[in-house]
Parts: sequence; structure tokens; C-alpha cells
Amino acid sequence: MAGDLDDGMLDAAGGCDGWTVRDLVNHVIGGAERYALLLDGADAAATAATRGRDYLAREGAGDGGVDVFWDCEHRFREAAERADPNALVDHVAGRRPGAALTVMRVMELTLHSRDLAVALGTPWSPPTALVDAVLAEAADVIDELRAAGYFGPALDPVSDDPGDRLLAFAGRRGR
Repeated sequence: MAGDLDDGMLDAAGGCDGWTVRDLVNHVIGGAERYALLLDGADAAATAATRGRDYLAREGAGDGGVDVFWDCEHRFREAAERADPNALVDHVAGRRPGAALTVMRVMELTLHSRDLAVALGTPWSPPTALVDAVLAEAADVIDELRAAGYFGPALDPVSDDPGDRLLAFAGRRGR
């Protein structure tokens, strides 16, 4: 996240259809909280209660949400370290091993960094190694989520650019 997000930027289109930057930032922050809850044994209903939460309204979030993001992200990472990676968690898209949440988190951060870049009018050029890792590790997860309606059909990439390849596989149009 950027520490310089003002209210005007937060209300701008967020790079995801129908989302503002505020919606996008809240979704990304909330993802860390939801995954931490799941890894700690919560069910999908408990995580659903966090959807729609305005993390940017939280005390201390006046920095564009950076501190709140890192607070939730650290809780997720700590939960991932202590959880049994093979234990099934009750994700909204279906039960899956806890280790899949780490893969999903990297995928989510990578894809939504593109959405934020679009919203802020900045270039998005993920490193080839990151794209290759996400495509290798998250392909099955994306296919599962696609079958559940969370991703559109895979597209033909508009270029050989690594980011365009990832976006196309995720059912998104590049450039």
C-alpha cells in the first residue's frame, strides 16, 4: 500500500471492476486477517464476518493503511508458521490444506498489486521469477477457484510479458 493515499485516491476506481481503491485495500488487508483466522481453526462463517470491514477506519490507519496491513499480514504469517500445513481449513471456496492459503496469499498480493498500480496510474512489472512461481504454485488453485466462479476463463496473453501471462491465466486482460 502507499502511505500517501488521501480520501480522493481512496474513492477512485480500484482497478477491479466495481471496486474503489478503499475496497481493494480493505480486501487485501482483510485477506490476511481471514487467512490467519482460518489457520487458527475458524470456519468460513467466522471469516465472512470480516468482509465489508473498513480497516482504513481503524485507529492508526491514517497512513493509508500501511500499519494495519502489516499488523494483519504479520498475524497471518505467524499463524502459517504454527499451523499444520496439511490440516484442512474451511475456506469460502471449499476446504483446502492450510498450505494452500500461503500460495493463495502470494497470488492475491501479486494480482491485487496490479489492480492498485492501475488505480494509481503507475506501471506494474512483476519480476519474472515471481510470475513463474505464482503460475507454478497457484495454477491448480486458480483452476479450482475458476471452477467455483472466482476467476474467469483463461485468456490468451496480449504479449509475452510475464505480467500479461499471469493476468491471462487468471482470466484478466493485460495492458
